[in-house]
Amino acid sequence: MFGVSPAYFFSRFTTDFTVDQIAQALPDLRREGFSGFQLEIYHLHAVKEWEEKSRYLSRVAEGEGLVPTQFVAHFLLHGFDSVSTVTSTFGIEEMKRVIEILKSFPRCRVVTVPMPAFALEPGAVYEKNRYASLYQALVEKVGRMLELVESADLRMALELVPASLVGGIDGFFRLCAFLRSDTLGYNFDTGHAFSSKELVPLIPARLTTEGGTRIYGTHLKDNWGKENLALRPGAGGIPWEDLLQNLLRSGYTGSLDLEIVCEAEKVQEEYRRGLRFLQEIVARLVPETVKVRA
Repeated sequence: MFGVSPAYFFSRFTTDFTVDQIAQALPDLRREGFSGFQLEIYHLHAVKEWEEKSRYLSRVAEGEGLVPTQFVAHFLLHGFDSVSTVTSTFGIEEMKRVIEILKSFPRCRVVTVPMPAFALEPGAVYEKNRYASLYQALVEKVGRMLELVESADLRMALELVPASLVGGIDGFFRLCAFLRSDTLGYNFDTGHAFSSKELVPLIPARLTTEGGTRIYGTHLKDNWGKENLALRPGAGGIPWEDLLQNLLRSGYTGSLDLEIVCEAEKVQEEYRRGLRFLQEIVARLVPETVKVRA
């Protein structure tokens, strides 16, 4: 299945996109050949609107035959972007509200929490004990969120932005070890990983376990490994055939969701080109799974 990340909506409508605007765009996604889309609350002030209109959006999606593939709780990144926010309680009660909203979308089983670039305090000294205390606060907050999500019979994934307090793939495993969790998942954002100098085609193998994969969703975008851009797949330097071959062989059976940030007038063309590019590769790798659109 191919879908779109929330970038589709905020590229069209700005980051203040509304539930009504998402509903308005879903018929376009279906016509363009997508089967899935990601839910997202970008700003905290939008939570109330989602609480009021989530059932409406769920009905529209079902009517269009589109599956919500994950819920990106983007606004929760503000619980992890500085010393003061990591050590605050922000995000715990808010996660409870996200979980309630997801009751309107029974097919959406993944909550993704971004780990943003961490802002160091100017001139502050981070000696060993201070860092250890800060990291412990991170572990405790992520652990509490994970507990809430899993107690609701959902799964939680992290989206690792470059320069986050978690770090990259190695940092993800370190955090899982501190949490003693073998269920915390990873949202495979190819652009974030590539600009963080990860060996992107090897990530699926590294996240493969005896029980399957810890990759719970995807944000498929491209860049040149220097700046954290969100170009359409094929417009940068990521080796897509190797990456997709490894991803499909890793046990990942979820949606392949494009994440392209561009001007509003270019959204439909860029996503159409990105979709065709990925479809053609997947059709070569697994011919029976994809019918490439003309």
